[in-house]
Amino acid sequence: MFRYASLLLLLGSAAWPTTLLAQDRKATAATSDDTANNGDQSSGQDIIVTAFHRETRLQQTPAAITSLSTEALKNANIVNADDLQRLVPGLVVTNAGAGQRRLSLRGVRSAGDAQVGVYYDESSLTAPPGTTTDAGGSQSDLDFFDVSRVEVLRGPQGTLYGAGAMAGAVRIIFNKPDLNHFEGRADVTGTTEAYGEQGYQANAAINVPIVDDKLAARLVVYRRYDDGYIDNPRLKLQNVNGESTWGGRLVIRYRPISELTIDAAAYFQNNNGGPPTWSPSVGKYQSADQAYLWFKDKNRLYNLTANAELGFATLTATTSYQDRDVLMTRDPSYLFQIVGASAYAPAIYYQPQSVKSWTNELRLQSAGSGPLHWTIGGFYEDRRSKVLSEAHVVGSDGRDLNPPDVILQRHVGESLKQKAAFGELSYRMFDRLTLTGGLRYYSYDKLVSGDTTIGFAPLGTFVRPYAEFRSKNDGWLYKFNASLKASEHLLLYAQAASGYRPGGVNQVLGLAEALPYQPDSLWTYEAGFKATYLDGRILLNVAAFRTDWKDMQVTLNSGTFAYLGNAGAARIQGVEAELGFEPVNGWTVSASLTALTAKLTEDQLATGAVASTATGRAGDRIPNIPQGTVTVASQYEFPLIDGLTAIIHGDVNYVGDSYSDFHRSTSYFRLGDYFVSNARIGVKTRSWGAYLFARNLFNAVGTTYSGTVLGGRTQVVTTVPPRTIGINLTSSF
Repeated sequence: MFRYASLLLLLGSAAWPTTLLAQDRKATAATSDDTANNGDQSSGQDIIVTAFHRETRLQQTPAAITSLSTEALKNANIVNADDLQRLVPGLVVTNAGAGQRRLSLRGVRSAGDAQVGVYYDESSLTAPPGTTTDAGGSQSDLDFFDVSRVEVLRGPQGTLYGAGAMAGAVRIIFNKPDLNHFEGRADVTGTTEAYGEQGYQANAAINVPIVDDKLAARLVVYRRYDDGYIDNPRLKLQNVNGESTWGGRLVIRYRPISELTIDAAAYFQNNNGGPPTWSPSVGKYQSADQAYLWFKDKNRLYNLTANAELGFATLTATTSYQDRDVLMTRDPSYLFQIVGASAYAPAIYYQPQSVKSWTNELRLQSAGSGPLHWTIGGFYEDRRSKVLSEAHVVGSDGRDLNPPDVILQRHVGESLKQKAAFGELSYRMFDRLTLTGGLRYYSYDKLVSGDTTIGFAPLGTFVRPYAEFRSKNDGWLYKFNASLKASEHLLLYAQAASGYRPGGVNQVLGLAEALPYQPDSLWTYEAGFKATYLDGRILLNVAAFRTDWKDMQVTLNSGTFAYLGNAGAARIQGVEAELGFEPVNGWTVSASLTALTAKLTEDQLATGAVASTATGRAGDRIPNIPQGTVTVASQYEFPLIDGLTAIIHGDVNYVGDSYSDFHRSTSYFRLGDYFVSNARIGVKTRSWGAYLFARNLFNAVGTTYSGTVLGGRTQVVTTVPPRTIGINLTSSF
């Protein structure tokens, strides 16, 4: 940790920017959800965020928040969540293939429900739990086209955002329909990838006023194709991790009177692809899978939001319905061989899954600029999911047979109903000191069901009748914050906040009984400051934090399958910094840093686990969490001729080391400790742009995940995609 702190001091003397300056002082951050980034921005002080469901200036908001505008995302060539971690301190994204992202913030990472909430505007996204009750490993892919801004809130956000945000939240805020102006955008990208072939992305958006000042619609469509770069020599297949995505959204805005705005939105995304894993023992970018694997993710989301200005307060009512279907396949061939079922290998686990979630929130927030601000609200969620899990014998070519040869079949269902009431109250004293308190009361009722209709004796799995298991819990979440405006240019703050995730009951293969697991919870204590100097040309935001996490939900291992349990406790301590410097107009130098330690404070021991593979000991580092990350970037924007502007952007991202397991075992591998460089150059006018870019310019092989094949000892890894070079053309009218 001292290594990264020293690096912070050294780089600080050389001028690090934060994403605030990287957004370009000439581009305006949105002043509300209605407004895209147009106009002039005088300084980083003008960036507006809505993290607390009200408009506040970023540098005057006493919380660790990263806000990225459309221009910031475009200039850094950020197209999805995988890229987003380059600009957000403490964010780690593990990509296991189509529809299988896991997001973590500030070292909080384990199996179970998501620990970082993902929101499309007012809609929270969810995932099916799968057969191992690990919904957090299947978070939706994110497409950032036609985004007004992305806000990342670091630390527990339980009082306003609930259980899914125990470590933080990522909010993707889309451009809304303009009621008075017809406009459109198009964006086309072509790429070529080392060890692969060509790919492309095409995006378009159109805004159509229907009735001036009253009614408008905004339609967005996009399609992306990546050819892949991993081959499978056993099956004689190339580019098995190719991925295609297509989708769109339609937002209709209706404003019958000036005090009432109603937005109706429909989102659709379809994502297909293969696993981006390969085995170093087979060869660079070579897969060891004995079966052909593929994934599908079909996501539909509908939302209706109404905002009413009541004078003394703003009333917001929102309802969302998500319908998501996921197909996952895995290769258990090595497992079947080890348990003495070699006659059945090779094989696949074939697992279609679905989740349907209906969420509702009603909140009332005070209006005006007085010393007192308050928010009260209620929340309700009804979520249902189901999983079909089968084992299929596959053909000699590794592909599933038609009809399939089913040797194992089981069903898992889960329903979750959550209710909550919440509130926050802030009071400004002496025009400088603001005290904030927040509460959330929650209760949930979870029902897990399932049966095994075709047993498989080598795994100790036998036919079992349908059964149901219920769990309930309720409790409180808290937030305390104090901030001091020491001067016009310096804000000091301290905060304590709690977070949790629901518990439940396992319904998995081979368990003698349906083992329950309890909610896990944490407290984060944080202190920081935000400083702005030279009319916003120098920015410095620093936060130090400590998280105490108990009853951790973790994946445990019976020897032939995984399940969820509570085991151990952890403490995470760290520091984050975002700094910025704009020496002259048009030139920004930028950087951010995270340094942390994330370790167990208690031994991990749980009923039914195999001690050699399932436990951690006090002092073990939490897996897959780097001790530090650093990003340094520079961008220069200058005029060429009348109306034509040139842009040169480059950044270097360093990821420190981590390990794939708590302790030394057959799945204990070192990850990280690598540099990735990116560059982008181009020219633009007010109506079009042309850019040349390179991702992973020096072709680094940085390991982001490592484990072993299911049931075997062969190492599998995911790595940073190899060098990709592309051309991007944009147009607007």
